[in-house]
Amino acid sequence: MALIGWIISAAALLGGLALRQDMPFSHAYEIANGLLFAAFLTCPAFWADAPFGITAKPRIMACLAMVLALPLVLLRP
Repeated sequence: MALIGWIISAAALLGGLALRQDMPFSHAYEIANGLLFAAFLTCPAFWADAPFGITAKPRIMACLAMVLALPLVLLRP
């Protein structure tokens, strides 16, 4: 599970930083913030001691749910 957390964390961090630099489309700022939050949420080094009592599996599953719900953010009402 830690390997999945590191992979998602690195990908989300790089994606969020790339969107912050380029911002090529609308709502890129919100998506960049979401990606940076996902990187924070899944980073195993930060959460090694479980400071808030949250283990790795729920955090990584929440991050995957955020990534899969991304099309809902992009759709306009």
